[in-house]
Amino acid sequence: MKEGSHFERFVGGSESDKRKAREKLEENKSEDLSKYELEKTPEDIETIKKTEATVNEIVTQYGGEGKPLSLDRIYVLEPDSVSKITEGRLLKGIHKILEGVVGVEKEESKLEFVGTLGHDLFHLKSYKAASIGNSAEDIRPYRSGFSMYERDFTKEAGKEKVYFGMLEEAIVAECTKKPLKRIKEKDEDLSKEYEANEKLKEWVYNFNLSEGVPKEKIEAIKEELFFVPDAEQKVEKITTEYDDEKSRQAFAAGLIARLSKDGSIGVLERYQEREKMYNLLDELVAKSEGRFKNRSEIFDEFAKANFSGNYLNIARIVESILGKGSFRKIAEDFSEN
Repeated sequence: MKEGSHFERFVGGSESDKRKAREKLEENKSEDLSKYELEKTPEDIETIKKTEATVNEIVTQYGGEGKPLSLDRIYVLEPDSVSKITEGRLLKGIHKILEGVVGVEKEESKLEFVGTLGHDLFHLKSYKAASIGNSAEDIRPYRSGFSMYERDFTKEAGKEKVYFGMLEEAIVAECTKKPLKRIKEKDEDLSKEYEANEKLKEWVYNFNLSEGVPKEKIEAIKEELFFVPDAEQKVEKITTEYDDEKSRQAFAAGLIARLSKDGSIGVLERYQEREKMYNLLDELVAKSEGRFKNRSEIFDEFAKANFSGNYLNIARIVESILGKGSFRKIAEDFSEN
């Protein structure tokens, strides 16, 4: 696939319109991101390349196409710029479907930078289709991964209903965990920061367990990603100052609670969307009569649909388990706008 051409399909318009629309989208750059762009350092470039290569591997495994993305379509941004660009709607990272660009704020935490970049690259590398209105100049998203945009050009752009929108967000957020685990094996600095965050999570988990909190209520701690500022130094300090594990666990739990309250911890986003998806996946497993053994198996089928664009297989699976019309109901239940 030609670099910059990240739309697999165009809906509506003549063949000439489709050709002109593709050319237009390939040339697009983002003026609002350019205002806040920082010059990429050699380390930034290396990190971006590793992250994109790993995202491409995962997208390909799920039946998608690892679309090449030139470095000039990946913007390293000033801190707090995404909030300004989106008027507070988004933080840290942004992707623009039609322009085919990604913007990620420069972070002190390399782990958080990679996590945010991976998240938005997964969005951009999900299956893409565009919709053409009365001319090649009138272009809107039609499919973005699992999301399907209402094709109604009488509505203002951005006001269309987006079917499955929450589901796409949940799938991408879940996939974001994967590159971090792979890249840390290739990057010593990232590995150290990753392991320090994992140690803090372990202490918090074990403290809650020792306090009698039911295991099922704290199990999510193991799976959640969070990015603690100066995690390595904090782990070293706790290890040095406290001789026993119980004291380390108690201090770490208090520290994380304080940092969370202050908003100082970066977290994996879309918790509500992921919880909603988990409930759906668990229902499908429970009612599948042994066809699916766990949440991960059925999630893989949803991820394949997100990156390949093929709804048919997952629609058949869902309706064979939950009944006729259930796939359409999920589209509504997970819709946005």
